[in-house]
Amino acid sequence: MTSLQQRFLDHLAARGWTVRRTTPDPTAAAAPGDAHGYGAFLATLTELHNATQTRWFLSAADHDGTGDSAFPWHALRDISLEAALDDGGRQAVLDFWSQHTPIYMSVAGDYEFLAIERDSGRIVHGIEPEFEDTRDVAPSITALFEDMIAGRAMVIGFS
Repeated sequence: MTSLQQRFLDHLAARGWTVRRTTPDPTAAAAPGDAHGYGAFLATLTELHNATQTRWFLSAADHDGTGDSAFPWHALRDISLEAALDDGGRQAVLDFWSQHTPIYMSVAGDYEFLAIERDSGRIVHGIEPEFEDTRDVAPSITALFEDMIAGRAMVIGFS
C-alpha cells in the first residue's frame, strides 16, 4: 500500500470510519479501474464506511458481486434504467455506466456517488435524480485522496 493510501485510510479512521484492511493478493484478478490505481486501493481493504454505514467506499467484493451489501454497486444504474422514458434513455444510462466505475456511495441524504471515468481516470460526482449528470471532483484517485486528507473534498460528507 502506498503511503498516500495508508494516510487516506488513517485519515478516515481518525474520523470514526470503519477501516478493515487486508494484505493485497498479488494473484488477484485485475480490478475495475486498475489502470488508474483503483485496483491497488481495492486490494488493500475489505470494508470502509462511516459509523452509520450510510457512506462507504466500495470493496472488491462489492464489485465482483460476492459482498453482502444491501445496496449493490449497480443500484444507482438500475434506478436510472427504471426511470428512463424510452430505449434511447436506457441506452444513455447503460453507456454512462459502461464508462464509469463507482468507487463511493452515500445514502445519508440524497443518493450520491463518486466514480472513476475509465478512459481518463478522473473522478466524477453524481447525485439523484439525474445520476448521469455528473461534475468533475478530481483529476485522479490520487488527487481525490490528497484533497480529502487536506480537507478540500467536502463533497458528500468526508469531513
